[in-house]
Amino acid sequence: MKYQLRTLLTITLLLLLTACSSGTKVPAEENTTEVNTTVPNDGNTTTAGGDDTSTDGEDDNTSTGSSDSDNATGDDNTPTPPTATLTSLKLTIEKTSLNKDENSTVKVMATYDDNTSEEVTDKVEWVVTPSATVKVTNTTLTALKDTSTTVKAKLDTVTSDAISLNIYWEVNGHTLPPEPDKATNDATLLGVDVNGNDVRDDVERWIYETYKDKHPVHIDIAMQAGRAWQKVLEDPTKAKEIYPVVDAASSCEAYFEVCIDKSSKLFIKDWINTKNFRRKILFNTKERIDAYWQYDKLLSGDTYTIPWCSEKKNLCDFNTSKYEE
Repeated sequence: MKYQLRTLLTITLLLLLTACSSGTKVPAEENTTEVNTTVPNDGNTTTAGGDDTSTDGEDDNTSTGSSDSDNATGDDNTPTPPTATLTSLKLTIEKTSLNKDENSTVKVMATYDDNTSEEVTDKVEWVVTPSATVKVTNTTLTALKDTSTTVKAKLDTVTSDAISLNIYWEVNGHTLPPEPDKATNDATLLGVDVNGNDVRDDVERWIYETYKDKHPVHIDIAMQAGRAWQKVLEDPTKAKEIYPVVDAASSCEAYFEVCIDKSSKLFIKDWINTKNFRRKILFNTKERIDAYWQYDKLLSGDTYTIPWCSEKKNLCDFNTSKYEE
């Protein structure tokens, strides 16, 4: 029995020595406990065993949003540049004496309280007195009506000094009288004739406006008719005395409509001294129409001759030689 026990111990000892020399690990006990070391939380706590550094709670040292350099635009300490205040406007107009429909260049300079200046022509409001006598588009002023006019530029609450314009109306070298006041012009038979050329001013202006783009002979013929019919208004009771003057105007016109070659540039295609001209332009009030009918009735019953073409030209009261080819 002793022998067997000794033999068993010897074998066990040999097995243990063999295992130690070969590096074989002895299995750990099944109830080995894992020890977790807890580090005090300083706001940057890292959970052992992983890379996830986030916590379920609020991170006291975590910054959200952009850095200071990225958030420069929201700096409340940045000073706001001061705004310059407009102090004056200077208006310049290239020409202050203009023919009707003529253009001139305008310019408006603004001065500010910081001694800076800039052109503001395209920003201003235009103050024109009387209104509708000129038109300003960008930097171009156009004269619309012949009269004395003042122009000012306005921006915000600042207004420039006024500039006076003399607008006249010249056609073929002839300066026309201003448009007469209608009430004053129609108050009498003769109306207004400020330039004293024996043609009522409203009639004269109508003639030049109607024929300004045609051969000048049209205007000469119409003005002769205007002078003749004005004599009827002066005293319609002198009908027989006035008739030769009225007839001469008609004969002069007939020369340019009947007696010259139709290929000539002086040939008049449309009659000028017509009923429309008399009734709508010359005798345009009841009193003037009554004067015309008085004149016409006094001519009733007489006979009148029609001059030959060779005589018609000489009945023109203007210089016809200036139109001879």
